[in-house]
Amino acid sequence: MAPACRALLFLLWFLPLGALASWDTLEGDPALRRTFLEGVQALERGESRAYRRARRQLHQAHSPLLPWLEEKALGRRLARLGDEEILAFLEHAAGTPPGERFRRRLLGHLARTGQWRRFLRYRTPSGSVHYQCYELRARLHVGPPDTAWFARALALWNVGHSQPDACDPVFARLYAAGRITPQRRWERIEKAMQSGHVSLARWLARGLPADQQRWVRRWILAHRHPERALRAAWMQPDTPLARKLALHAVSRLARRDPDRAYRYLVQAALLHTFDEADYYRVLGRIALQAARQGDPVAYTWLGQIPPAQQTPLEQAWRARVALMHEDWPRVRAAIRAMAPALREEPQWQYWLASADAALGRQRAARARFARLADKRNYHGFLAAEALGRPFRFHHRAIPAKREELRALLRAHPLLAAARDFYRIGWIKEARRAWLAGTASLSPRGLQLAAVLAHRLGWHDRAILTAARSGYLDDLEIRFPLAHRREVERQARRTGLDATWVYGIVRQESAFMLDARSRAGALGLMQLLPSTGRRLARLLRQRTPSRHSLLHPRVNLRLGTAYLRRLLERFGNQALASAAYNAGPDQLRRWLRLRGPHQDPRIVIDTLPYAETRGYVRAVLAFATVYRHRLGLRPVRIAYRLGLDGKRLAARLDPHEGHPTDSLPGQSASFRQEGSHPWTEASSASSAAPVSSAVTSLSGWHAKAIACASPAAARIATGRSASSPASP
Repeated sequence: MAPACRALLFLLWFLPLGALASWDTLEGDPALRRTFLEGVQALERGESRAYRRARRQLHQAHSPLLPWLEEKALGRRLARLGDEEILAFLEHAAGTPPGERFRRRLLGHLARTGQWRRFLRYRTPSGSVHYQCYELRARLHVGPPDTAWFARALALWNVGHSQPDACDPVFARLYAAGRITPQRRWERIEKAMQSGHVSLARWLARGLPADQQRWVRRWILAHRHPERALRAAWMQPDTPLARKLALHAVSRLARRDPDRAYRYLVQAALLHTFDEADYYRVLGRIALQAARQGDPVAYTWLGQIPPAQQTPLEQAWRARVALMHEDWPRVRAAIRAMAPALREEPQWQYWLASADAALGRQRAARARFARLADKRNYHGFLAAEALGRPFRFHHRAIPAKREELRALLRAHPLLAAARDFYRIGWIKEARRAWLAGTASLSPRGLQLAAVLAHRLGWHDRAILTAARSGYLDDLEIRFPLAHRREVERQARRTGLDATWVYGIVRQESAFMLDARSRAGALGLMQLLPSTGRRLARLLRQRTPSRHSLLHPRVNLRLGTAYLRRLLERFGNQALASAAYNAGPDQLRRWLRLRGPHQDPRIVIDTLPYAETRGYVRAVLAFATVYRHRLGLRPVRIAYRLGLDGKRLAARLDPHEGHPTDSLPGQSASFRQEGSHPWTEASSASSAAPVSSAVTSLSGWHAKAIACASPAAARIATGRSASSPASP
């Protein structure tokens, strides 16, 4: 902290005096930011006089940074604070991140030191299990538990996972009071087994009679070795427990062998009187697993579930199974049977139109494509291609006057604090302040906040805030040209399409420089440290640290090298994007299930992972928007998918008469004959040439693309077997 503060103070001290005297209202006062940093540095050095001077200056200027400085000072003497000082700060900092953070620290200290009456004085409703258990413990110390206390304690106990140690005294009181009956134990055991927490179920079983403990051991067997359990003699009687265990075992078996699971389910139904809802729930799990593996029988299994009991997920996968096998009558029937809200989603409107086209219903297909072609999304762009229309982008800037932005900052000091923290480089604290400051804004307020963040160059907050406002047509805010020089430089170096790189960055991090995923991926292109180190070794570059991976130049250099390697391995932007998200090994497994000649549009919309389906569609759509933002000639989504140019009608070009689409490494090769990248990708070696990440494109794009099956080709051109005319 101290070195960073010293560097920032140095910069702020040497700003021209004229700049300080005429600071922009939207930018905030650099002198006050300097004063805040001086106060922080004074606290770190133990210089109380300098701290008080900084605090006084911030107070006199009504700076929104004051609560943060005070929190740091109070936190250093938490154990010695009196109630008057605590209450004064909590009132002054109410609703701010430092106020809430101080309260949590205070409550934790009071709980650890057993000051339960003071704990109750300062506690507020919380969703934290820790603090809920602390509150129940506090109430035990000030009086006997009542009915409401036991009800809250039981609700915390009766979950399918272990709770924090802070709850142990609360649960001990439940056991001592005899509130944990065998029936309640079984309720929690069932939740634990459904959640996969076997060790918790085994621990809970210790409090059951011996004959009941045996059934818990059988349940664990059904969880770990489902076929052994299903063949056991004790599974045959039609008892409530046997029914639960049979369905659990079948569900577990479905994860690796849906076909065997279905047969066992049918056999078990002859022996047990299952509840109808439970039976269809398990049947749905089996069918969904089979559907994700591309098994055509999943269509029939999903159809066995009554329409009223089908979930949206089951309805969607029934259509996907038919789509995988290009069974257009079934595709059309499955989509038309969907709930109206699901059926109106762009993907299903696109495939319903495609099914109509394949079945000779040209007028209906054209009408659906026309409605969809006006949308700015992946399927809207595909629909525009099918009709030979230009893409529609509908850019409309958010109207915002400078005085409106000033008024927003005056009315919402937390936004001003977020701005100041962003300017001094305290990004995490800036985000906390921004989140708190925008929590209660109206849609119009969120629009203005998005404009403010955009003008500050804080692109990730601008993008997310604009989305929260519901205003999605300001393309300058939602698709900023941030880091343009570096993006284009790295794209040229690796021979990639810069707009595709922008699409990846926009989807991966929304330009959040310090983005960190749960898996540990870092930076603009969300690189795993292990991937970054491996790429650096291959490129004979310095091994990056976790911190250096957050630097845009380092992240983009290694990220584009990895993306190039995936492009060479899988042959087109769609598959390379899928591999970037799900991993190349996982993608190859999926492709082996599909066969080599599947229409790429079908492959993308039937990938097993919803995240990867959405990811690829978003990246390709974002890349299309970025070509528009950069003023470049539109490129068909079909070419990003690797579709064969000869099999696509000329009218599919959104600007008829333009030359062949031009993308780095993916251009005129589409006119040649030969092998298909979708075929090659499913059998590509995982040991791709090391040099492929940094050398000029060679390989797949110099070969031909023998596109998809005849039925898929009819969709690509909008023709049907019975009607060769263009729609």
